[in-house]
Amino acid sequence: MSRVISVLLGLAMAIPACVAQADRALVIGASEAERRGLWGSGSEGDSAQSLRDAGFEVFTADAGSVSDMRGALSRFLDGLETQDRIVIHLSGAFLNDGQRHWLLEADRVARPDIATIDTIALSVDTVLQVAREVPGGAVVALGSARGKAEAGTGLTDGLADPVAPQGVTLVQGPAGTVAEFVSGPLLEKGRTLPDAISATRGLQGRGFLSPRHAFLPEDEDRPVAPPNAAEVERAIWQATLEQDSVEGFEGYLQRYPEGFFVTEARQAIERIRNEPNRQARLAEEALELSRADRRKIQQELTLLEFNPRGVDGIFGGGSRAAIARFQQQAGFPATSYLDRTQIERLALQADRRRAEIAAETRRRALEAETKDREAWAVASEAGDLAALRTYLDAYPKGLFAPIAKERLDALEAAEAERSAAQERSDWEAAAATGTVESLQAYLATHPGGANAAAARERLEALAFESSEALQDARAGEAELDLNPVTRLLLERRLDQMAFEPGFVDGTFDDDTRAALRRFQRENDLEPTGYVDQAVIARMLSDLGGLLAPGR
Repeated sequence: MSRVISVLLGLAMAIPACVAQADRALVIGASEAERRGLWGSGSEGDSAQSLRDAGFEVFTADAGSVSDMRGALSRFLDGLETQDRIVIHLSGAFLNDGQRHWLLEADRVARPDIATIDTIALSVDTVLQVAREVPGGAVVALGSARGKAEAGTGLTDGLADPVAPQGVTLVQGPAGTVAEFVSGPLLEKGRTLPDAISATRGLQGRGFLSPRHAFLPEDEDRPVAPPNAAEVERAIWQATLEQDSVEGFEGYLQRYPEGFFVTEARQAIERIRNEPNRQARLAEEALELSRADRRKIQQELTLLEFNPRGVDGIFGGGSRAAIARFQQQAGFPATSYLDRTQIERLALQADRRRAEIAAETRRRALEAETKDREAWAVASEAGDLAALRTYLDAYPKGLFAPIAKERLDALEAAEAERSAAQERSDWEAAAATGTVESLQAYLATHPGGANAAAARERLEALAFESSEALQDARAGEAELDLNPVTRLLLERRLDQMAFEPGFVDGTFDDDTRAALRRFQRENDLEPTGYVDQAVIARMLSDLGGLLAPGR
């Protein structure tokens, strides 16, 4: 890099001081590479290069910074009164307030308004005033392109017919068309400005448009323009920035003690001298770690519990702090930047930690298996329900869980069968005795048994039989004087409704009485087990007169 700077410095020093004064041009807008990409290949659409080839001393600035644009205009203005011809080519997004005009910074997305426009745009009116310094030999070409920012309060997009000063030729049109005009017809020797403008479709010309004088006379022997000292300085500055060293910036200051970038050079020197761990940072940058490399390092830091606060392949504050903790623990300077030796040490420690974790995992697995086997030996030896349930509660996914589950299911099934058999035996004994005491004893032993509901119904019936209500219910049914057919229909209806009246034969036995009580209970009637008008109305109302008393 220092060799490049030396070459550029030699080039600058080789510029002769007595070269004849060339015509001057100012080109502000997209960079040369962007102009070629936007407006054609080669130098056809590159107005800056075309003007250089025609012998002009060219000052350029990209439209990305208003300070750069103003700086180029200031350098262009220095000594302008000695020039015979000047060309000013501005390209980009223009805004106006009806009278004044501005060239907006390229890629500007904020919405400028009349209060902020001067901070982010170059005044076109100022440029036109500069052009007045060369009356009769000044061409200002304005090429409009669409920008990203919308006009804010007090402003409108584009140009609003700016007024050309006395003796200045003003040309307007689309950016590409204006670039072609400046690169081609304008620079053809012997061509007048009106003819050059009319030769390019889509252009508008105003101001000084003499049909008798060519902008570049055919018989003029024009000197070749010397290298642009400002551009040489800019190239040296760019090379110095790439080198980014104290030596490089000091070399620039020595060559250009009053240069355009003196302040930036001094600030850069101060920054470099005050930056902690600069050499460590440069050493890490030289490794050119990929994002995958950085993710691997973050994973290793996480594994070693240095906590980089995420694994994303980006070394932010969390990762830098984690690296510094690792370096301090490993005996390295805690710079927070890694070199190759430290990366290898980190990888070795991470590998060792993985091996330790794997060994610990195996040890715990063996320990858990040993305990599992010991618990199963105890449960298997006991072989009862409690032992098997205890094992499965402790080891639901244990080595012997399938066997334990199978044995438990078999024992529970056998236990359930024994319990059901005992319940049936107890019910048969209680039903056969039929006393209140036997039925209550059955319910106390089997509150949820298969015959618990029947036991409660019988207890209810026994309680009812000892009451005066029984006599009334029995007398009420007798008054209905139900004939055998009606009784048969009632039993059949109870059977159809799944109240289980027993054998359907028209005889109201205990099963029939129990079925009647179930029907009455379900229909919010008093569960007497005897038929009354309410039972008949609810059960057999659709049979009409068939159930009339005495029939």
